[in-house]
Amino acid sequence: MLDDHQLLRRYADGGSEAAFGELLARYVNLVYSAALRRTGGDASLAKDVSQLVFTDLARKARSL
Repeated sequence: MLDDHQLLRRYADGGSEAAFGELLARYVNLVYSAALRRTGGDASLAKDVSQLVFTDLARKARSL
């Protein structure tokens, strides 16, 4: 099993959708629950925040 750093490197270097999907699967619940708390329970806004988090991760993967 690959660790998070290895998955991120595979995505950043080779565009591996499988690696990014694994990162997403590992962290989507954590990110969503934190966003839900920060938005005062607004599920729609928490979904938007979660999507932005992973969009930013994908965009900035090389610099991380």
